[in-house]
Amino acid sequence: EVKLCVCCVLTFKSRKPWYSREEADMAEEDNVSSSEVDRPEDSATDMVEVPDNAQDMEMDVGSSAAGTEDAEAIARQAALDLNITAENFGTSMELLQMTQHELVALGASFERLLTALGGDRDRVGDAIYGAKTTALVTVKDSFITPRAVLSLALFNGFRVLGHKSQDPEELRLFVETMAFKHLGLDVSMQRVTSVIDSFLELMQQNVRGELPPGSLLAWRKLLTYTGSCFRYVNTTYGERLKVIKADWDTIASAAEHDSDENHSFTGMCAFSMGIMGEEAEGWMQELLEVFAVLVDRISKPASLLEECDLLSINMNNRYKDINFDKFKPVMLAALRSLLPKTWSTTHETAWEWLWFTISRNLVEATTKVKSYKKYNAHLFDTLGEEQFEHFRVTIFTDFFSKCAQSQEWFKQSQTRLRYIADRVLRSSYDMFHKPKTEMMDDLSGLGLRHVGYGVPIELFAPFTDSCVIVMKRLISDVAKDETVKLSLKVDAATTKAHGLQETDASDLMLEGFRWSIGLVSRVLMRTITEGSTAVMQSINQDNAELLTKSLREAARAERSNLLLRVTVGSQCISPLYWALRSGAHTAAKTMIEDMLTIRADRDRYYYGVDDIFRLQPDVVEDILLEAPLLAKTFLDGLIWRSHKTKDGMRPVIYYLEHLVRDTDETKTFSRALISFVKYNNPKTIMHPILVFVLEVLWTHLAKRSFFLDRVLTMISFVVFLLATCFLNQPHMIGNTTAETCLAVARILVYSLGFMRLLYWHTVEIFRAYRTKDTEKLCALNVPRYLMGGPELFSFILMINMICMMWVEPLFHCLGAEGKIAYTCEAWDDGMSLAYELLVVLGIFLYAIIVADIANISIELCEFKVLCTHALKQVVLCIGAVTCIAIIFAFAISSMTREATMLSNNDFTEMGRTMTALVQLAVGIMDMEKVSSISGESPYLLAVLVGYMLVVYSFFFNLLVSQLCGVYSGLAADIQGYAMLARGEVILDTLKAIPMKRWQAFVTSLGLHLKVDFEEGDIGLPGGIKTWEPALAHPITQDQIIRFGGDTDPSLPWPEHHSQNSENNSMEKVVQKTIQKSLQKYLGKGGTGGTESSTDPSKTSHSDSSHGAESL
Repeated sequence: EVKLCVCCVLTFKSRKPWYSREEADMAEEDNVSSSEVDRPEDSATDMVEVPDNAQDMEMDVGSSAAGTEDAEAIARQAALDLNITAENFGTSMELLQMTQHELVALGASFERLLTALGGDRDRVGDAIYGAKTTALVTVKDSFITPRAVLSLALFNGFRVLGHKSQDPEELRLFVETMAFKHLGLDVSMQRVTSVIDSFLELMQQNVRGELPPGSLLAWRKLLTYTGSCFRYVNTTYGERLKVIKADWDTIASAAEHDSDENHSFTGMCAFSMGIMGEEAEGWMQELLEVFAVLVDRISKPASLLEECDLLSINMNNRYKDINFDKFKPVMLAALRSLLPKTWSTTHETAWEWLWFTISRNLVEATTKVKSYKKYNAHLFDTLGEEQFEHFRVTIFTDFFSKCAQSQEWFKQSQTRLRYIADRVLRSSYDMFHKPKTEMMDDLSGLGLRHVGYGVPIELFAPFTDSCVIVMKRLISDVAKDETVKLSLKVDAATTKAHGLQETDASDLMLEGFRWSIGLVSRVLMRTITEGSTAVMQSINQDNAELLTKSLREAARAERSNLLLRVTVGSQCISPLYWALRSGAHTAAKTMIEDMLTIRADRDRYYYGVDDIFRLQPDVVEDILLEAPLLAKTFLDGLIWRSHKTKDGMRPVIYYLEHLVRDTDETKTFSRALISFVKYNNPKTIMHPILVFVLEVLWTHLAKRSFFLDRVLTMISFVVFLLATCFLNQPHMIGNTTAETCLAVARILVYSLGFMRLLYWHTVEIFRAYRTKDTEKLCALNVPRYLMGGPELFSFILMINMICMMWVEPLFHCLGAEGKIAYTCEAWDDGMSLAYELLVVLGIFLYAIIVADIANISIELCEFKVLCTHALKQVVLCIGAVTCIAIIFAFAISSMTREATMLSNNDFTEMGRTMTALVQLAVGIMDMEKVSSISGESPYLLAVLVGYMLVVYSFFFNLLVSQLCGVYSGLAADIQGYAMLARGEVILDTLKAIPMKRWQAFVTSLGLHLKVDFEEGDIGLPGGIKTWEPALAHPITQDQIIRFGGDTDPSLPWPEHHSQNSENNSMEKVVQKTIQKSLQKYLGKGGTGGTESSTDPSKTSHSDSSHGAESL
């Protein structure tokens, strides 16, 4: 079995080209991704595979021109010149020395081939591609790289190979790079000869006139050397990969058992940088985050290259100066420290080679990104709407003509197809400009949707090919415009640095598009391949039965991980989150129930709650946003209830650890509990476990702090009342003792009350703006904590006190007469009025804030909630009555004749009329005045009667009915609203709790201790055991599913036969007995009818039984 494909990854150099044509195609750094070879199981689009079939190969070789005896003799002669025989093929990788005549022949022959095919690089590459697929028929179906991308890779591969032959050292390095990217392919001399023959045949058929003398022998010599090096690298570098894998497994295993961050690879690298005096740069931190992925992919060149491309894009967008050589000594120092016993020169060589390979890929990719990014942006700036519309229409026409079967997958409307084309264009642009994480999330989501669609990855290559071909036509047409030509010129500095011509910018725009769209295609194909798990497929079909089947063979220790983690490259996707987001709520419910089911063997219990919060910390928020109906299912899974009772009580365990303590230890309380409280649903918050958690937090932690805070507020209120209502009475002013007490009281108001409010709001406002916890309000970013509740009234009270100090008589009259005074010339009547109004407002604000102490009791809190909701209706009613009063005031003011007939002046002016109507509405107007009006002005009386009917008969009665409706609407959920109010108080109170006190509280709960299910049955940690009335939640079966047999965690769970199945079997026995009785009664004639009538029920019952088993 032999495989070979000559494709290459090209490094960017400023060296003068080896032939006369000044190609500015950046061949040495272009299409790194497109030059790969891979096996069928790999899904990178930049890989090409040649299937191993020796018999087919012999037939292919025999069909080529090189199959003649003369060609074989020439091949043997070229091999002899290299001292390469079938015995020593691939045994070494020495330097290849070529004569000057051979170098000239290589360059001239390739130049003539390029000229013969019109000077088009893509055409030459396509001809090489066609020659190989014709000569080696078995290769054609295995080429998964888009032909448009691979064609240029083939052209560049042969061109740069000839260029590097001038320098033996560079040639060996380049061939070594190519060989590494073809690791895993079995290379033999026979297969190498076949590939060489196909290329030489192409050259002989297309070059017009004679080839330069010795050119065929020179090419055969060069390509034979390349094939021998491929074989040598394949057999030699395998040992290095084994060493690297063993070392990394040792480091990863040690990190799992040692929680000290300094003993991990990342921590040791940071320590090594400190020892060396190096400062940790941002790009190093980013590299360390994906270093494990890079090490894992070192044996998969295509995947490694893809990850390096993505990493380089992210680094280029965030960092300017990157020196990858700085990381090598840090890495080696960390490895020596972590592997002191096994480290040797063999390990040193292997890891040096690993970093050389990674850094080389990163340097090449970074160079590409820097070169292509601006031209990619310029491409989308240059193309207009007309060109984009042409792309949207033409791409599918070209695609369908190439791949007829694709029409079965693209049945959408034209508008939908145009949208897909726009996404293709946008992805090419975003690949250069979006952050890696955001882009990978988008592509991963898109790829996972394709998993559900069942789209074959074979369609990506021709689709990408069509995209490049259509874009090439567009760029060619646009570049003909003189104005566009000027905008496409490359500046002199770039030309000098890259060796480009001024007209090469259009080529760079095409290559940038080709590279980015190829990278997008590879990411999508890998996502589809790696994400096509049975779990993801069942999620995309939203089928609970398929999901259950997909878990039957899962290892019991890894069962939860399959539902919570699918690794696609360096990105991890949660199938549960995807099920929630994609609307597959049936599958999501099954997943939640499966993970929150307690299973047990004789050795251990298995419960997925820790895995859920560890791998998906925001699971509660995701559920409440995407599928709130599943919140009850989730919360039910956090409760274990015994099926046994004692003295009318049932033991219950609430697994509340993750509802109390967050997985992030720097936070005080759980984000899951915050999500439930912020969700503001009275039914959800009354779930037993949430009520229990809030009661625990309130009783043991928040109640005392809340009560002390409100007591301090009440003391401030009392002092405020003394200073503004009792000690400032006129009969007390003039009494020295009373005035002194008043002065002390007001100073306490501004020191104890105001300064406390000022400090608290300053801290909260600073925290809100620092964390960007704000909301837009009238073009202003307002801290979110001020959007409602007691905090808003507290802030208004603080502003009110500032205004009070501005007109405070104590401050204005201080020192006027050398003593404390409250009246002076500086404090005029306007200030006195303003001060009185501010005092009145302050009293009401203080009363509202103090009323919040009702949260100390659920009953008081319920009444407070009821009053708060009713207050809205009262305010609306008052507003409506005010509007009616204003309208009637205008109407009465227009009746000047009637007003002059009255004996009083209540309706002679607009202001007096309004006052009278308000008095009449609230019932404080003297009815004798109304009686007098009846005799003096009947018309005015009619207007007043109409006003009273509207106010009393309509609005006030409507208010009563509204209040009744509010009460009836709240009656069922009044406790839930009260619990939500208490939850808000708990969250606000816990913000001020010191971390030390919080940790002491969590420790006192004993959540790290295992809780017994029953006497002698030691259960799981993270719960609190309590008792509830036996009839509150009846349970007839044990909620723990227990299994016997082998207890190996790597084994799957045996198929579970639940009690429901037993009940169903009993029902089937009863059903069969009834059927037999009916058959005897009805006789043979009625048998068929009886059986047919009962078949549906039997089927339905069986289905329901199977569904119960699945759940």
